[in-house]
Amino acid sequence: MSRSITRDRTVFTRAGSVTYALPSPAFSSPVMTITLPPNSTWTSGLHWHETHTEYLQIVRGTALVTLNNSTKTITQEDGIITVPRFARHEWQRATADGQELVVKEWTDPADGQKEVFFRNLSSVILDCTKDGPPSEWWLTWQLFVVFWGLDNYPVFVALAWLPFIGQMLEWALTHIVLFAAVLAGKLVGLKSAYGEYTPCKLLASPTVETSVKSGKSN
Repeated sequence: MSRSITRDRTVFTRAGSVTYALPSPAFSSPVMTITLPPNSTWTSGLHWHETHTEYLQIVRGTALVTLNNSTKTITQEDGIITVPRFARHEWQRATADGQELVVKEWTDPADGQKEVFFRNLSSVILDCTKDGPPSEWWLTWQLFVVFWGLDNYPVFVALAWLPFIGQMLEWALTHIVLFAAVLAGKLVGLKSAYGEYTPCKLLASPTVETSVKSGKSN
């Protein structure tokens, strides 16, 4: 698949779904701003991070936020929501009140990996859908490679309700599926971070560069 040159873009929009506003210039801020228009059904999906603590802050609107086994409606008045490493979490619009939802996201460490993730996620989706409906298997395969290399682990089957072993099974299933996608992806050149999508200063950041050299992002 040919790749568009998107490394200089700072805004990615999927009409009626979501807009990602990234730092401008690249790597100048740790904060990403995500906007969901009225009636958007976008969701982050239930997932966790293993090397980053994540922070969420509602700027406008009301979000439905799941953190481990608790789901709450969150507004600007709730302040900053901390998502610890390995905490299962998901967020989306909470209401159909016609108001857009605007959320800021950032991580600790603020190493640029969050920006690399959103740039490559958005660009892969853009390229896979620019000529019409995508080949779902190919898009899913490429996204799995992005997830593995850039610290975003989706919950494929929610099993945390099982005492003691539920989250262990979730972890094992996710790692097996993503690792298999990465191994197979190496045969056809799939990566987690592409030069066409990612500014050089981000690819050269210590965390991202280490991931690339260790095989996590290639």
